[in-house]
Amino acid sequence: MTLIKHASMVVLREGPAARSRSNRIFGFLRARAAGSIAAATLLYGSAVFAAEVGVTPQSIVIGQSTALTGPIGAGIGTEYSEGFKVALEDINRRGGVLGRSIKLVQMDDGYVPQRSLENTKKILDGAGVFALVGSLGTANIAAVLPLITERRVPLFAAFSGADSLRRENNKYLFTVMAAYGDETEKMVQHLTTINLKSIAVAYQNNSFGKDGLAGVEAALKRRQMALVASVPIETDASDAAVAAKTLAAAKPQAVIATMAGKATIEFIRELKKTGVTSQILLLSVADSNRLVQEFGKGAAGIIVAQTMPSPYGDRIILARDYRRLMKEAGKEKLISYASMTGFVSARAFAQVLQQTGAEPTREKFMAAVGRSRSLDLGGYELRFAPDQNNGSRYVELTMINSGKSTFLY
Repeated sequence: MTLIKHASMVVLREGPAARSRSNRIFGFLRARAAGSIAAATLLYGSAVFAAEVGVTPQSIVIGQSTALTGPIGAGIGTEYSEGFKVALEDINRRGGVLGRSIKLVQMDDGYVPQRSLENTKKILDGAGVFALVGSLGTANIAAVLPLITERRVPLFAAFSGADSLRRENNKYLFTVMAAYGDETEKMVQHLTTINLKSIAVAYQNNSFGKDGLAGVEAALKRRQMALVASVPIETDASDAAVAAKTLAAAKPQAVIATMAGKATIEFIRELKKTGVTSQILLLSVADSNRLVQEFGKGAAGIIVAQTMPSPYGDRIILARDYRRLMKEAGKEKLISYASMTGFVSARAFAQVLQQTGAEPTREKFMAAVGRSRSLDLGGYELRFAPDQNNGSRYVELTMINSGKSTFLY
């Protein structure tokens, strides 16, 4: 066998026997090399070329379990959902985010926590979503938190103001609205400023309502005050009449109701029957549109906390865009604070996704939220930080009006 060196090559020239032996050796070496390349492709190629779950060159898939039926589904659940979809449609019409459209997989949980958990498992296992966006309800969100933490899936724009969900600052949970504690502080501040100090609470008998009750108690404690009465009300409002009579007996100057949906409507109806003229104050998740439909001018004077800028005014670009797009979509009757919240949630998600970059991963997305510091959605800003997943503390009090406009500011 002759060895000839030429530049960077090594060439073998050999006789028949040596050539046969060499062929066997080279065959073995080629097989080893092919195996090594395949292993390297499996080990490194996937990291380089495979996209995150729910991401393709054309789209990003997100999931949402929310209440479209049940005690709040016909009101704030549906309104939130429609505002969210209108914003997504607008984003996709304008080319999506960095060339990708956002596709929504949505399931109805009827405001039942166990169904929220079951839906979320189905969405994660079956749809392969990049993130969850806009789940509704304190107990519902609490039910899915262990699952999303285990699966390392972000839940962005969770639709709940519960302080209990915010205290731990879960890495995977992000909100775009103020906490109920911020709302109740604003209410108590207002009431004490106008010298109404005899305050009672009617609260929904679940984690959401109790969270609101705790917020009122904390706000009063800071002022060395206490409630004159508090009563629970079931979500189906079956005990609304008893609760209203119990509160009426305490003759409070003001009643803060930490409820949503049917419980709110029926409690107010029963309280009015007692003849008590207490000032009524409601959390932002109260269905203001339904209140006006149910009580007409009888709803005038009820104070409602809001965690979004007014959807009815022309003061900021966000509100003008929202109203125009809702009208164009034929959803004008669903213009409300709840659908505005859905609209804001979708726009905020898209902005963070834009900042995540052309190769989005869940970890990159969560890091982008923390880096964003300030997201200007058109006159309404969200402020996040690496250790702050709650983007807003904005609260204003509105009063239901008996005139042409729904609210007084």
